[in-house]
Amino acid sequence: MNPPDLPDRTRVVVIGGGIIGCSVAYHLAALGETDVVLLERDRITSGTTWHAAGLMVTFGSTSETSTEMRKYTRDLYTRLEAETGQSTGFEPVGFIEVAGDKDRLEEYRRVSAFNRLCGVDVHEISPKEVGELFPLARTDDLLAGFYVKEDGRVNPVDATMALAKGARMKGARIIEGVPVTAVKTKRGAVIGVLTAFGDIEAEYVVNCTGMWARELGEDVGVSIPLQAAEHYYLITEKIPGIQRDWPVLEDPGCHGYYREEGGG
Repeated sequence: MNPPDLPDRTRVVVIGGGIIGCSVAYHLAALGETDVVLLERDRITSGTTWHAAGLMVTFGSTSETSTEMRKYTRDLYTRLEAETGQSTGFEPVGFIEVAGDKDRLEEYRRVSAFNRLCGVDVHEISPKEVGELFPLARTDDLLAGFYVKEDGRVNPVDATMALAKGARMKGARIIEGVPVTAVKTKRGAVIGVLTAFGDIEAEYVVNCTGMWARELGEDVGVSIPLQAAEHYYLITEKIPGIQRDWPVLEDPGCHGYYREEGGG
């Protein structure tokens, strides 16, 4: 395998080729910053991105900034497909958050009121309506559901590939198979990165390395409050009657969410 063709210098180095790194590269290039190089240690999406939940949800935050970012992202996934020709796997099948006790019902009503002010079209629905939209759900212990028809799910790998393609189309470079071994600094300022294949001078370095971000930050005296944690999910065999267009359902009382995947 031939060593990658690395530039000697660039204005911005983005470290990490997951969905965050590819999004940073895409948006920098979209803003006119085309002297961008993204370095991925293995292959695009090979970190935690490939097994992300893929939920595209605008409901649930009481931060205006967070809600606007969620709305922007939902629109972006549709726009990216037209812009790049690469599917993001976004399917607006809908999203339901269920409330099984009075405290959650009161909380979600407050959240809904705020989200509506931010332009999220969320509706409170009855347990019966929850069951009609998601027939697999037990609803006799629910008080209500909160439904956003335009939300749904996205394929995290496809979405990342679309962002990467869009970044390249706008002038950014994405180089795979290049581990960054250290960030170079001088008098407290970033001056570049060290890689397994040589150094790159840079004015800015963006750390998008996911579970490795804290370790990379510590090397240059930057404390990043990030801790990797083990998580679990279950994938079933096909279940008769499950339809691909069922909405995503989240039940915090049961500490879980449910979405169709391959008929199960």
